[in-house]
Amino acid sequence: MDARLHETHEAPRAASRTLVDRVHDAIASLAPAVAGGPDVWARSAGPHVLLGLAGDEAFARLTPLGGALFGLAFRSLEAPGADGAAWEPMLLVDDLASVVEHALVAVEAVSLQ
Repeated sequence: MDARLHETHEAPRAASRTLVDRVHDAIASLAPAVAGGPDVWARSAGPHVLLGLAGDEAFARLTPLGGALFGLAFRSLEAPGADGAAWEPMLLVDDLASVVEHALVAVEAVSLQ
C-alpha cells in the first residue's frame, strides 16, 4: 500500500474487503501519480466513503449505488441549506476506480497523463 495513504479506520480486517479498503486499494493503484502529491485519506461515513487531503475536511463523497456503480459528489462551496446538505448533487456515476481517480484529479492529487 502506498506510504502516503493514511488509513483512518480502526476495525480489524474482515474476510471480505470493506468499501473503504477497496477505496484505499484504488488510491494505491494510482501510486505513481499520487507520489509527490498531497496525502489523501479515506474513511467510512455511513454508506459513503469520504475522501480528504491531510489536515483538511472531506472534499468528496463516494456512494455505492448497487452492482459495480458508485456515485461521486463534491463538498458544496455554499453554506449548508435548510436541509443540512453540504454536498453538491452527484457529478459522476461510474466504477469505483474511475470515481476515485476523478475525485483525486479534481483536487490535483493526481495528474492526467
